[in-house]
Amino acid sequence: MYSEQTTDFRQRDKMKRKPIVLVISSQVVSGQVGLKAILPAFRALELETVTLPTTLLAAHPAAFPEHGKPAGGALPASQMLEMVDWLLEAGALDACAAILTGYLPSPEHVEAAAQIVTKLKTRNPDILYALDPICGDNGRLYLPETVVDSLRQSLLPLADIATPNLFELSQVSAMSPLADTQQSIEAARALGVPQVLVTSAPAPEDGRIAVLQVAGEDVLRCETARAPKAPHGMGDLFSALYLGLHLKGEPKALGVACATLAQIASGNLETTQLPHGPVRLAPAAIQEKINL
Repeated sequence: MYSEQTTDFRQRDKMKRKPIVLVISSQVVSGQVGLKAILPAFRALELETVTLPTTLLAAHPAAFPEHGKPAGGALPASQMLEMVDWLLEAGALDACAAILTGYLPSPEHVEAAAQIVTKLKTRNPDILYALDPICGDNGRLYLPETVVDSLRQSLLPLADIATPNLFELSQVSAMSPLADTQQSIEAARALGVPQVLVTSAPAPEDGRIAVLQVAGEDVLRCETARAPKAPHGMGDLFSALYLGLHLKGEPKALGVACATLAQIASGNLETTQLPHGPVRLAPAAIQEKINL
């Protein structure tokens, strides 16, 4: 009798709760990257989160280069599985509507994330899974190639949404170099993911940068001015903003996410840090449909 009452209570509680996003990514003590860049986006959209750190570092590795590698390191991959099992048993993930994975420092962490996604999707096939395949930027890998292989083999087949930057797309698609829009679209389609958002993609005009949304044969492009440099954590923030807007059913999710990041970049040209405080959504930039 007790178990039946408990089940009924959890079902009623689930119906009352707001959708939850399970976020699996890095944690820093100082700075606004990883989870600390992601959470303000979901708060702006009034979405609840359950956060699972994969690493704990004193700061982003590039924040204080004169002091060398920041203190801290990866948390055990086995701990990720233990925590999710406990949360599932406690009912903390009963209202989970989406999963976002970001920084995964080793193949073991990738495999743990794949097990978690599979477990939650088995319980609820409607859960959306967004993969931010963090592995490098500016022509340089900052994680081992074994992580790229694991992302390609274990997580891409599970993803509903993927948000690689242009360099990451070249790595996980094994198609390089990606010199123009056509090649970027072909690489995005090759991933086999229903929706791929390619950040830092080529734009037709000098001084501009684009994000491509590739969903099968449908392609949208959103262009904004290219900032000379951007704060660390912009990729984390974009992935969270787009996923949250998509969950809320916003038809201009791409345009709002792009415009908001452009607004943040233009207002923080003298720093590599994302601003503290709430994220303020910008009016949507133009979403242009292209045929390539």
